[in-house]
Amino acid sequence: MSLLGRKPPRIGRAQRTLRDDRFFVIATEDTHAPKQYFENLAFPRVRVMILPTEDGRSSPGGVLERLRQAFDSAKERGEVQPGDEFWLVLDTDHWVYGNHLRGLSEALGAARREGFCFALSNPCFELWLLLHHEDVPPGTTFSNCEAVAERLRTKLRGYNKTNVQPADFPLGTLDQAIARARNLEATPDSPEGHWPQTNGTRVYLLLESILRRRPVA
Repeated sequence: MSLLGRKPPRIGRAQRTLRDDRFFVIATEDTHAPKQYFENLAFPRVRVMILPTEDGRSSPGGVLERLRQAFDSAKERGEVQPGDEFWLVLDTDHWVYGNHLRGLSEALGAARREGFCFALSNPCFELWLLLHHEDVPPGTTFSNCEAVAERLRTKLRGYNKTNVQPADFPLGTLDQAIARARNLEATPDSPEGHWPQTNGTRVYLLLESILRRRPVA
């Protein structure tokens, strides 16, 4: 059975409104929040396709394998075009502790060697969502993902990761969220290491890439 749990996604001519539309294929360890967030955003000349975890394989290695299979399938069909990008969106969560750390580092090293991009959040994706509404000063510490989610629930007067509301994260707040995420890192223009060592989120790197114009050939 396919590791995707379904047919590999198509990113060919029929899926591109215009022939040179860019495709961003994003594999996530989560099932709901990133998928709903990205699918609620509309970008000109860009198509975003999310590969959420639907089979329980949420480890970094499992998410990488899902992205790898999607890429290999699209490449075999001749569907990958210049400007298309393949991304992993992961949380540090418990993956940076104990025996999990080696698996995370190996998955990210392999992703980089294979030409994939990645955006990790410390501790979780909800921090990116929070930055749409609140400036989190550098040095702020969230003990775990639930602490971030609780702050988000307070800010929005309710938050359910299985039912992300488009009105809560409009495009008009995107530039502000990117600036706030950059501010959380000591050297935001050239991040060191594979993930933020303190509370932070590199989802901004993905959004900046989506917002960039397609390079002229």
